[in-house]
Amino acid sequence: MARLKLKIDGMACEMCVAKVEEALKNKGVSDLSVKIGSATCTYDESSVTEAQLVEAVVDAGFPAKVKKGLF
Repeated sequence: MARLKLKIDGMACEMCVAKVEEALKNKGVSDLSVKIGSATCTYDESSVTEAQLVEAVVDAGFPAKVKKGLF
């Protein structure tokens, strides 16, 4: 299992949070926490890649990138 933190732009409300949560849950992540502007989760590297998780958030309508560094 790997840990991922995303910086997400364009989020302004709880509906945005819900859309990002749904997009990431559909990719099978666990230990998910989404706040306006960011998300952290745990994922199975054998099932999904960082790029696929970023793409899921982008497809939900929010520019996103992996945030490196401390969680």
